[in-house]
Amino acid sequence: MIDNNFAANLSLTIDQLGITRNALAVEAKVRPLTINEIVSGQAKQINFVTLNKILEALNRISEEKGLDKKYLVSDVFEYVDTKKTDN
Repeated sequence: MIDNNFAANLSLTIDQLGITRNALAVEAKVRPLTINEIVSGQAKQINFVTLNKILEALNRISEEKGLDKKYLVSDVFEYVDTKKTDN
């Protein structure tokens, strides 16, 4: 996400599931642009409703593929502490 400490992990998650960004957008019922912005790190914000839809879709797809994987927020993005410690 722009100008903050969040790193997008959604591209890796999509690749692991073997789906396209558009397929995820359709399954999650969110705009394809939203998925593309998250993947590219260009999203300025994401609301909890959208995040929930994405996670539900990822878990539904995972279950349909017979995978024993439950997707979490960290599979979409994660906080990265960029502060350097001087120890």
